[in-house]
Amino acid sequence: MKHIVCLGFALEGSDDDYEVEFECEEFRLSHFSMNFDVEATKEMIKRFDGRCDVIAITGLPSTYNLKDGELTHPQVRMLRNTARVTPVVDGVMLKRIYLPWALRKFFLDNPSWFQDKRYSVYSGVLDSSFMAALNDLGLKPLLADPYLLGKMPFALNGKDKLDLFMQMLWPILKRLNLKNAKLPDFKLKKLPKTLDDFLSQEVFVCNESLLMQFDHEHLKHKTLIVDYLSPKLEAMLEKANVKQVISCTPKVFEGKHFNFAVLEALFQAMEPEAEPLDENKILVWIDRLKLEPTLQNIVKNSADKQEEIEKYAFIIHPLHAGQLFMHPAAKPFRSFKTKLAPMVEQVATLVPGMFWGTIDGVKSEKTGKEVKGLIYTLTETPAMLMKKDPEDVYRRLVRLCRSAKEAGAKIIGLGAYTKIVGDAGVTVNRRSPIPVTTGNSLSACATLWAAKLAVDKMKMVEKVGELYQGVAMVIGATGSIGAVSAKVLCQSWKEIILVAPRAHKLLELKEEILIIAPNCKVTIATSPEIHSGRSHLIITTTSARGQKILEIENVRPGAVICDVSRPLDISEEDALKRPDVMVIESGEVELPGDYKMKVDLGLQGRIVYACLAETALLAMDNRFESFTLSRNISYQKVLDIDRMAREHGVRLSHITGHSGIITDQEFELCRAHAVEVLKNWKE
Repeated sequence: MKHIVCLGFALEGSDDDYEVEFECEEFRLSHFSMNFDVEATKEMIKRFDGRCDVIAITGLPSTYNLKDGELTHPQVRMLRNTARVTPVVDGVMLKRIYLPWALRKFFLDNPSWFQDKRYSVYSGVLDSSFMAALNDLGLKPLLADPYLLGKMPFALNGKDKLDLFMQMLWPILKRLNLKNAKLPDFKLKKLPKTLDDFLSQEVFVCNESLLMQFDHEHLKHKTLIVDYLSPKLEAMLEKANVKQVISCTPKVFEGKHFNFAVLEALFQAMEPEAEPLDENKILVWIDRLKLEPTLQNIVKNSADKQEEIEKYAFIIHPLHAGQLFMHPAAKPFRSFKTKLAPMVEQVATLVPGMFWGTIDGVKSEKTGKEVKGLIYTLTETPAMLMKKDPEDVYRRLVRLCRSAKEAGAKIIGLGAYTKIVGDAGVTVNRRSPIPVTTGNSLSACATLWAAKLAVDKMKMVEKVGELYQGVAMVIGATGSIGAVSAKVLCQSWKEIILVAPRAHKLLELKEEILIIAPNCKVTIATSPEIHSGRSHLIITTTSARGQKILEIENVRPGAVICDVSRPLDISEEDALKRPDVMVIESGEVELPGDYKMKVDLGLQGRIVYACLAETALLAMDNRFESFTLSRNISYQKVLDIDRMAREHGVRLSHITGHSGIITDQEFELCRAHAVEVLKNWKE
């Protein structure tokens, strides 16, 4: 039986000795805790040199690679070279190969998981393999090396700054002994305020040996990427209410103290005549064993443990001057609102944003988790917002984000024109103390839900299997919601028409759609007029602010116009001109649970905006992340939020139009008008 001696340099506690089977061979594993004692570790290596097959050392600082060289602590180099006969491994070679591959594989399998998340790495020096993996994914984490290695109260942004820091500090660090006492414990009450940005990130990255030295209170509701998740560490993280862990531990067998050094030692022990491992041999083992990372939730659901009600926040604003009179303080002036509206609209721009109300009792159908919405409002109408300097709007929004965090919210959503101003939430998210989402992913879902249901109710389009044998047109197709709507529609419609003012953007979008659905006929145009007479479904997703974008007289009888824009693109006056055309609104949904709305959103009954529902959904799913930002919406994220909505119970409410809820009788009446008009219609 082959014998592997495992020396846990950063571990303290009792020793252990047991047998395992690996690749049909029996191995004896003897574990010894060294508690950061360099001399004791050296003596143990000498004691077992020549008396065992492999010596594995865990918890040693890894070599840090610079562009023009590498930095290895002298004591680490000494321990690696102490043995004269028995091979010594520390798992570094396996980590260097496996971790970048493992995280990249997880990224490719779960692309939306990594997007828009913010990362903190406790030590890029002590976790250089993780740093290489994150860099390979194009991520730029905050690094606490200055505080961890020298108790300097600041963090670094990215590897380039860490390289400069290490070059300056290395002459001092290499003279320091490796001792546990030199490491800070990361207790919240001791941490300087200058590390608040580091602590506010959503995902933390660390190795198991280092993490065991820290207090874990600051990881509550956070996500952790760790090289090895031992049962002891898992219990500690569960106690600290860590949300979830990506464990990069290869699943070879379930055993005590299983880690990268042990696995590398097993690989080494399998080599004939103790030939040294190299990268090619490790690659063969990774492929042979099909090693891969795992994502697991740490916080367990418990029937006898009442779960905390999470809070999310959302920012709205009046869509027209008349809504400014909804505030209780304006009640005496409501009878004069027609005359006073222009003046009030101007004066309102001077009023700071404020807390508006709450939505209580929203509860997930999947988990039973309850979330509470904190609703804030700006007082500007769309016209006033678009006239303002974006920097001024950013400042007002960030103030509300800070207020929301102080009130306990862990994520905040932007509604209506607050997500259009400037760079569509990117700057606000960067400055906000909590993640920001625009909600456009669920808005796109709600558009498609409503459009499909309305088309089915009108019964004016033949359907073969799941494919509509008609024409769908998207106006504003190169916008965020328009583009993703087109990418989804192309898979269920025989032909789609893309309309937007910029031709080059249309050409780019057409190429993308033909990759997704090569059998779909794709037509592009800068104006909807020449195609509106043959379109069965028209989705408008512009920011025209009330300007006419479509001549209603030219629209095909029986068509469904799904108006996503706020304010609406199709006026009520135009809609009334065509009783044979069904004009619906989209973007409003219902939340799950018996919830109470202690706020007036300007909508009927239990209806809420889809962008608000996305924020609530993310809270229900424990995904406190910047899910949707900028003017582009990920097709994958639309599918992801659609799945979340179905699981947690967010669904389309009644289809609504200018006059409120549209009944089945109204659909039938519209269809009857359309059948008559079509008798004399020429496309």
